[in-house]
Amino acid sequence: MIGFDLQEVKRIKDEDKLLQKIALESEIAYIERFVKNKKEKVATLWAVKEAVFKALDVSSGEISFKEIELCHKESGAPIIILHGKAKKRFEMLKGKEINVSISHQKSIVGAVVEICT
Repeated sequence: MIGFDLQEVKRIKDEDKLLQKIALESEIAYIERFVKNKKEKVATLWAVKEAVFKALDVSSGEISFKEIELCHKESGAPIIILHGKAKKRFEMLKGKEINVSISHQKSIVGAVVEICT
């Protein structure tokens, strides 16, 4: 299954409030390193989590944003770790791997998530 999402960076009005709603402590710590383009990073996190919801074929009401964790390899490549209901849904779909691709410019960000079975 594939999920895709685009976000306009300017739609993020209060990035700190949004982070409290959708982000895990590890994600907040990562984003805090990017003071100059923090809104872009928050919009990217939002897009990734929305793309995961779509790939899992669920809504944010069924699975919490905080059950989806965006991490990064040493190379900087993004990886997704699922927790709780999100992980159970992935297992129900007989998922074996999650691939994620992120693209961002100053005004718009996008994410594609693929669940391989």
